[in-house]
Amino acid sequence: MITRTHRTLAVLTAGVLIAACSGRDAAETTTTPPSAVDTTVASGDTTPAGSGDTTTTVAEDPGMSPTTPAATTEVGEITWALYREPNTLDPIYSYDYPENTVLTAMCDSLVQQQPDGSLADGIASLAQPDDTTLVFTIRDGVTFWDGSPLTADDVVFSLQRQADVSLGGFYSQVFQYVTGIEATAPNEVTITTSQADAWLAGELSSMPGIIVSKAFAEGAGAAFGTPDGGTMCTGSFALDNWAVGERLSVTRNESYWNGTPLVQAIDFVGVPDEATLVSGLLSGDIDGSYIGPVAAFDRLTSDPSLTVTQGPSYASTALIVSSLDGVLGDVAVRTALSDALDRQGLIDVLYGGAATMPKAVAAPGSWGYSRDVFQAGWDALPEPVQDVEAARAAVEEARAAGQTLHLATTNEIASIATTVSVIQTAAEDIGLSVELTTVSAANYINLFIDPSARAGIDGFVTVNYSDFADPAALLGTFAVANGSQNYSGYDNPEITALFDQARAELDPDARAELIVQAQALIQQEMVWIPIVHPTTVLVTSAELTGAPSSFVYMHGPWAATLGGV
Repeated sequence: MITRTHRTLAVLTAGVLIAACSGRDAAETTTTPPSAVDTTVASGDTTPAGSGDTTTTVAEDPGMSPTTPAATTEVGEITWALYREPNTLDPIYSYDYPENTVLTAMCDSLVQQQPDGSLADGIASLAQPDDTTLVFTIRDGVTFWDGSPLTADDVVFSLQRQADVSLGGFYSQVFQYVTGIEATAPNEVTITTSQADAWLAGELSSMPGIIVSKAFAEGAGAAFGTPDGGTMCTGSFALDNWAVGERLSVTRNESYWNGTPLVQAIDFVGVPDEATLVSGLLSGDIDGSYIGPVAAFDRLTSDPSLTVTQGPSYASTALIVSSLDGVLGDVAVRTALSDALDRQGLIDVLYGGAATMPKAVAAPGSWGYSRDVFQAGWDALPEPVQDVEAARAAVEEARAAGQTLHLATTNEIASIATTVSVIQTAAEDIGLSVELTTVSAANYINLFIDPSARAGIDGFVTVNYSDFADPAALLGTFAVANGSQNYSGYDNPEITALFDQARAELDPDARAELIVQAQALIQQEMVWIPIVHPTTVLVTSAELTGAPSSFVYMHGPWAATLGGV
């Protein structure tokens, strides 16, 4: 069995934890889309997410698998690294990698995302008797960690908290078409909507669909989700202790409805420093992590004591066009900047090869349904090929040569600084001048939430992702009028109309066709500039296996299947 003492962990993390910003930190930043939610549950697919090895071929990434081999043996206490420690355990305020990774180990959503992005039954099954009604039937025998049974009242309470604008959560707009959430039987909850909403079920497979104990949350009051108040869920691991600045510890739920986990306990620790993360993985002080880009990627892949698995991802690195008033207001200049980018250099150096070329902003890993339709749309898009000379000529033709591109950056996050440096080089190579506004890592989040922080800024870098496997879940946030990440005020009525039609279209293939049409227009207009598509990178001790290697770890019970080889 793999075991780690708290003393070792304390030594490992001392001096490397940094103060987390309020919300999504730096390169890992996004907000919840108001018009970004998934499709219906896959017909006939009722296999729970924690049911073992469900390896699925990913057509667009032949060398990748969304799963690792099934675990077979029990494991003791392990240490799992996050890029920082969590800020909260309240799902209505959770929208970043640390919070999601911990909460999906501890809590269950109504329906569950599978490693391949499809949906299946979770703690409830879903039926849709008509276009505006969703009926959730709670699975028999599901209990919270304290032994109390999961009831329809808990589900109604949890969903109403998510929908309550006054609470200031991140997901209330998910429920914008919801007209009623009520318990229609002791084990049944019915949601009614004002119109067909093909994306609502997908959102309820992520943070908006996480269910907590009504009695516990009401008892905790304002302390719910904090180190003092804790949380109460039905998931595979129960909260044991949260020592701020050191670790958040969970122990396995012996009464988990989908089988007892093989791992006995997990210590989650924030490790923002890349050197500390890499050395911890190599030494065995850290047993696993879903990692971002690291310069020492080859050291991890070549070490026999580690298993490094790449899988499909919903994530996309992009340049957010935050203003159309400056030089990026001309689509010819936006396209020229895209054409001048050295994407392959970024993939090779920053990502160590753990990224792919983007034909569009939304990554192929987000194709959770109608893959043939999305693949055909993808194939029809042009390949991103670097051509600096043609890009320079386009800038001259647009009479933009010598104009200044204002970019925001931070030197405290290597991936942001490196990516901005590549953009700066491309801009200067095609005749633009570049002015950088540098902020701290803690203040980088303000670019996403504070209009005054974006004043005078033409663009800034993001790694954005959707809440479920649908390209619309990311594209709709920035390309639709009034989208939650449409910072530039971009407005193309044709694109907005296509997304409105897609959201109301319950036939998956027909919906995918509409999204493909919108995606082609978005790419033609270069509303955001796609840079690379990072893969999901799972690094574990060679003694561990069973965790999904796709982006589903952000939304589903990834730790439930983790165990020994």
